[in-house]
Amino acid sequence: MEAFQVPPIPPRLREPLRAALRGQTALWPPDLDDGEVRALVEHGVAPLVYAVQSLPNLRDAAIRAAAIEPLRAADLRDVLRELASRGIDVLITKGTALAYDVYAAPELRPRGDVDLLVSRDQAEEAIAVFRACGFAERLTSGDEHGVRQVALTRSDAHGVRHEYDLHWDVANTPLFASALRFDAMRARAIAVPPLGEHARGLNHADALLLACIHRVAHHHDSERLIWLVDVALLRDRMSPDEHRDFWQQAAAARVVGICRRSIELADEWLSRTPRHGAEEFLGADELARDEASSAFLDRELTYGGVMLANLRALPWRLRMQRLWQLAFPPAAFLRQTYGARGPLPWLYVRRGVRGVRRLFRRMS
Repeated sequence: MEAFQVPPIPPRLREPLRAALRGQTALWPPDLDDGEVRALVEHGVAPLVYAVQSLPNLRDAAIRAAAIEPLRAADLRDVLRELASRGIDVLITKGTALAYDVYAAPELRPRGDVDLLVSRDQAEEAIAVFRACGFAERLTSGDEHGVRQVALTRSDAHGVRHEYDLHWDVANTPLFASALRFDAMRARAIAVPPLGEHARGLNHADALLLACIHRVAHHHDSERLIWLVDVALLRDRMSPDEHRDFWQQAAAARVVGICRRSIELADEWLSRTPRHGAEEFLGADELARDEASSAFLDRELTYGGVMLANLRALPWRLRMQRLWQLAFPPAAFLRQTYGARGPLPWLYVRRGVRGVRRLFRRMS
């Protein structure tokens, strides 16, 4: 888990930005400086703002997003076709699925990669399909209980780099990994017609639960705005029954607290009136229950605290296995991380010292 560091939104942009996120025009400063443009780009909202306001400083970011989208979609269609030809069930998740479902146009939802989810049983076969299609995979640390995905990349005939994250659990962190199960999500999945006949994404209740979990479990309660817009737009599309399903799933997964936090932030930034909250659908016992996941909302939480929380989510045998894998990753991974500098034993010592120091750093 890594805290996703984004620059704060400058105070003079907050009110016009809130209006833009609601789809309304407002009075913006006459000329944004480089730091303000960077903040909007890194928060992932530059194309969304430009679609409402046409600010000259954001034009390049909007054009880039619009230009890359057809190439990204074509590549994804090819990948889904190849996976389907091998009988591999796959779900499109996170930004790409939402871009084609709840946004007015897919280029309004910037993203660096495409997130796909497969069952654990089909993960190796899916990776083999990617390899056969010319994708290269990034080496991982071998921490199978903390890395439940693989990053795959290739460049197309236009020189455009396409990046995919292939997941076999909804979160890397053991505490959240079983919050949503693949078979249940597949049974409830919805079609995404613009991405081809084989494209299926999560239904809205599942997508909202994943959106709330992702920004906390992977990015330590990051207030990156595009993730909050995802939450707000999903909730706008949901019926009362879907909200009920969402909160019941959140209670079963013991993530009610982090879901409340994500929704409160989204309502604040998009000036939404609070509605369909946990109190409408859950009982007093469910609302008052202690949840280990809420520790991830602690701004003082350290990397060591995260590791401890995740170790507690594993049986003792798997805890020992994970500690061993953290201490002794594959040699190829160390060479990739540190280069060829020094003998292998020294690289293991270097990693160990770096890891111990990191335990005491705060996540935020």
